[in-house]
Amino acid sequence: MRLSNVVLKGPDVGPRLSSVEVAQGSLVNGRERVLVNASNTNGQLGSGVSGAIRRACGVGFQEHILAALNARFGGPMAPGEVLVTEAGAHPTAKWVAHVAVMDYREGIHGGSFPDVQRIRDACVRLWAALEQVEEDDLSVAMVALGAGTGGLSLRESVELACSTLSEHLRTREHSRLGRVVFYGYNLPEYIATVDVVSRHFALPEGSVSREVLDFVERSREQERQGR
Repeated sequence: MRLSNVVLKGPDVGPRLSSVEVAQGSLVNGRERVLVNASNTNGQLGSGVSGAIRRACGVGFQEHILAALNARFGGPMAPGEVLVTEAGAHPTAKWVAHVAVMDYREGIHGGSFPDVQRIRDACVRLWAALEQVEEDDLSVAMVALGAGTGGLSLRESVELACSTLSEHLRTREHSRLGRVVFYGYNLPEYIATVDVVSRHFALPEGSVSREVLDFVERSREQERQGR
């Protein structure tokens, strides 16, 4: 699937982050050094983003995660925790950040699914964990944590990621984060992600279809008129 970047003006990113971008497609097809995995407390690679990462990172990646999980936490991690592992056989990524969105420690039940606070806390931990990765100007492929199976809306999830990223950057004198790319898999997800991210960050100059840009602007105008 072709990846396409978008241009839309919003607040400035600031000096500590070179760019925030939005791309359409699967994060495993990008060139970022870190892949963010919407995972679970048990580190099990299932479908969706996790399944794509499992396939892209090669044979034995599941076993690698479980070994790292046991070494770090002595078993399953708590909801909202983050485990950073190497990216196995992925051709360009070096690390995967596994975020415990779902709680499978006691099977699947009502409490397995995340609420807004869990995702907010998880995003805060994610940005902090990535500061510990020993590489400057780090590029990160970000997904909508808690959307889809998790039950949150994509817009709500991306909003939490953007607001916590902004706060993270404001409170640090130096950050290893250099470039964050938010991925929307299909066209509707891509457009929604563009709309939310561009309210927080100025997206870089580049190519964008007039159709997408016009749709976002029309949606915002309808939102203003509806108030």
